[in-house]
Amino acid sequence: MNKRWLWLVSAALVLIIPALLMGLAKTEFLKMEDVRPGMKGVGKTCYQGDKPEEFQAEILGVLHGVNPGSNAVLARLSGNILDKTGVFEGMSGSPVFIDGKLLGAVAFSFSFAKEAIGGITPIQEMVNSFEGTDSSSGTRTGLKKSTLWNYRIALPQSPDFPKSQQAVSIFGGHALIPIATPLSLSGLDVRTVQVFAPQFRALGMSFLQGSGRASLQSASKTTKEPDNAPLEPGSNIVVSLIRGDLDVSAGGTVTYVDGNKLYAFGHNMFQLGFTQLPMHKATAIMVFPSLESSFKILETGALAGTIRQDRGSGIFGIIGEMPRMIPLKIQLAGSRGVKKEFKYELARDSFLTPLLVNMAVYNTIISSERAQGSITLKITGKINIRNEQPIEINSRFSSDSSAANSASLAVAAPINYLMTAGYKNLDLDRIDLEVSAQESDQSAVLDSIRLSRSEVKAGETLNLEISYTKANGEMLQDSYPVKIPENITTGDLNLMVADGTELMSLDEQEEGDSLIPRDLAQLIRFINNIRKNDHLYLRLYRQAPGLAIKGEGLPGLPPSKLAIIRSERKTGALIPINTSTLLEYELPATDYMASGLKILKLTVKP
Repeated sequence: MNKRWLWLVSAALVLIIPALLMGLAKTEFLKMEDVRPGMKGVGKTCYQGDKPEEFQAEILGVLHGVNPGSNAVLARLSGNILDKTGVFEGMSGSPVFIDGKLLGAVAFSFSFAKEAIGGITPIQEMVNSFEGTDSSSGTRTGLKKSTLWNYRIALPQSPDFPKSQQAVSIFGGHALIPIATPLSLSGLDVRTVQVFAPQFRALGMSFLQGSGRASLQSASKTTKEPDNAPLEPGSNIVVSLIRGDLDVSAGGTVTYVDGNKLYAFGHNMFQLGFTQLPMHKATAIMVFPSLESSFKILETGALAGTIRQDRGSGIFGIIGEMPRMIPLKIQLAGSRGVKKEFKYELARDSFLTPLLVNMAVYNTIISSERAQGSITLKITGKINIRNEQPIEINSRFSSDSSAANSASLAVAAPINYLMTAGYKNLDLDRIDLEVSAQESDQSAVLDSIRLSRSEVKAGETLNLEISYTKANGEMLQDSYPVKIPENITTGDLNLMVADGTELMSLDEQEEGDSLIPRDLAQLIRFINNIRKNDHLYLRLYRQAPGLAIKGEGLPGLPPSKLAIIRSERKTGALIPINTSTLLEYELPATDYMASGLKILKLTVKP
């Protein structure tokens, strides 16, 4: 019995003592004041597979103030294949050690360098930049109403230092620039790459087609089952932006691991600040030498944790923390009668998510439908928000070239509107869409509207005739009964017929373009009240004073109420408006999309 007890104790000590020694052997940092030219060290990175290999580093000097409050150590790198490839894309974050102490991450290079000379971000600067917690309160932001019907998302340039050779040429000199981050793509049509590549290049990304992973079922698995190898300095790392039937992921190298805290890249990815992005292990297929810029080809592996911060000196993640992604399902009814279903998961971030939705929807359409020639796309669905009413999507677009772009933006624009509003309680649950396509031009232009007479009486019904002209010159005509309200007073009256976009633009001119919602529910209600772009609307209105208060119009107010509201001891909250809508409704849908605006002048008689 005693022998068995001694054997169990010995076995336990064999397991526990190495773990304790590893905990005590915490990585020591090399202080910047101790860095001297001529020092030699060892770096770690992956060239092939997932095991870090060594390269040599010789310190050339320290560049102070490469960015406000930050420095870079200039080093000549050599060994393995670096003499052939130079500093390569995907190497960002590769740690460099001198006398066993961690100096920092290889993160910068010069354009068109003839030697493998790189800039190293000091590890202490990396660690210091991620201190603190997310204290943002979700403050509300002023919004522009027109962005919801103009179908465009203005992507800001990276606020960080120049990240492209084009930026260096504008600078007109020589500067260390962050090593471009390879953005691995799988399932992207070449036309999607052409449309979105400039936006990602401006943010320091380099597109690499045909790698990554394209299966939701395998998103949390590895190519070699099982993979229990821990992430370590020099390991490959991939940050997944889209996964599923499409894969978009950014690759780099781990610099430092402290318990479950991980530091990588040595420069920013998108400069997102606090974020929530999936972090995966990865396998290097190879490093491809190139005269323009050598790059590493990565295959996405097992889910390892979550990237929580993205700042100028690198990215910071928590190993073992599972990220929340946004499911996107698209059911496509093609123009040839074939139905397909696509499933994606998108990274959850106020800046990235609208762009990723735009890309995923656009790619789904363009990879299955024609890009040139007439096409009509109808897109419907719901943007589901936890504990709130869903946002309804219902739009149709017809053109020779821009229908796919407009259809994808019809989903991305309201998501961008939501996520930039600044509401802390916003929780996108999932996005469900249906897209149908026809290879024909269904657009038409509103030509004229006509009533049998211009003098009308309260309560009577008249027949309204509407004429349209199609793109091929064909004339179309519809008629609808219009009932004059029974309680309307005598006097001048305007009858307007307009498409939804024209109507929203008119209201914008009257009530102003700015909107600061009282709460998330009002914001969602405003988005859902946007008129459909493929429908015509009939409006009866008069010239009458009113007010727009906190983004909502109150037309046709009696003078007594106007005086009371205007007497409030404040300014800036009230916008005067001059029209009063008596009646408005949506005309029945037709097979064609009519656009335009026409007005009839009427007179209400006793």
